[in-house]
Amino acid sequence: MSPRNSFWLGVLLLLLAALSWSTAGLFPRLVSTDMATTLFWRSFLGGLTVLVLSLLLDRRPLRGAFWRLTGVEWGFSLLTAVAMISFVSAFYFASVADVTFIYGAFPIITVVLSAWLLKTGIARVDVVCAIGVALGVVLIFQGQTSLHNALGSLLSFMAVVMFALETVGAKRFPQVDMVKITYSGAFMAALMVLPFAHFLGTSGQDLAWLWLYGFLNIGVGFGCFLLGVRRVPTVLASLICMVEIPLAPLWAFGLFGETFARDSLMGGAVIVAAVLANLAWSAWRRTPTPTASH
Repeated sequence: MSPRNSFWLGVLLLLLAALSWSTAGLFPRLVSTDMATTLFWRSFLGGLTVLVLSLLLDRRPLRGAFWRLTGVEWGFSLLTAVAMISFVSAFYFASVADVTFIYGAFPIITVVLSAWLLKTGIARVDVVCAIGVALGVVLIFQGQTSLHNALGSLLSFMAVVMFALETVGAKRFPQVDMVKITYSGAFMAALMVLPFAHFLGTSGQDLAWLWLYGFLNIGVGFGCFLLGVRRVPTVLASLICMVEIPLAPLWAFGLFGETFARDSLMGGAVIVAAVLANLAWSAWRRTPTPTASH
C-alpha cells in the first residue's frame, strides 16, 4: 500500500474509532439492566472481543502467552479496570454531555501528569491550556443541579485521570503490551462488578444491546484506533479522535432528547478550545513535512 493510501486508511480507521466511542453513553439508556450488570457484560464482552481479535491478528499458538502479564502490566490492567468502571458508571449519574466534555480534558491532563511524574517539563502554553481545562471543569461542576449529577461528573474526571496515568505509564514502560492490558483490564473490571450483577432478569434484547456495547465500544473502537494511529501523525490522530466530543451529546439529544445546562455547554466549549489550542501549538512547533507525516 502506498504511503498516501495508508494515510487515508488511517484517517478512516480513526474516524470509525471516534464514532464507536461516541456511542458509550447511549447503551446505558437503551438497556433496562442495572449499572453493575451493564458494566459486567460491557467489560466481559469487550475484553473477549479484543482477545479474539488479538488471537486472529497475531496468528501464533496460544500456549498461555496471552495470559502472561508482568507485574507492571497487572498494574496497568488495574488502572484500566478502574477507568472503565468509573467511565461507564458516570453515565448513570450525569448527562452524556457532561461526561464527554470532562473526558475531553484527557490530552491536557496527560501533559500535566507527564510533566509531574516523568519530570519532562511543561511549556507555558501547556500551563495556560491546563488552566483553561480546569476552568471548563469548574463550570461543568457549577452547572450541576444535584449531588447525584455532580457524582457523575466526578466519576468521569476519575476515569480521565486513570487513563492519563496509564498513558504516562506507557511512556515510562514502553515495553508493556497494551493489547494484553486492554483485555485483561476489561476482564478485571467484569470480576470487580460480578458480585453486584443480576443475570436472571436480563432479557434477550438487553443481552443483544450489551453484546453490541462491548463489541462496538471496546472491541471495534480499540481495534480501529490501534490500526489507525500507526498510519497518522500523533497530533492529527488526536484531532480526529476529538470528533467524539461533539458527537456524543448530539447522539443523546437526537435519540433521547437529552439536553444540557448552559454552564455545561460553556465548560465543554472552554475545554475543547483549550485542547485544540494545545494541539495546534504542538503541530506548529513540530511542523512535520508531508513525507515525515505519512
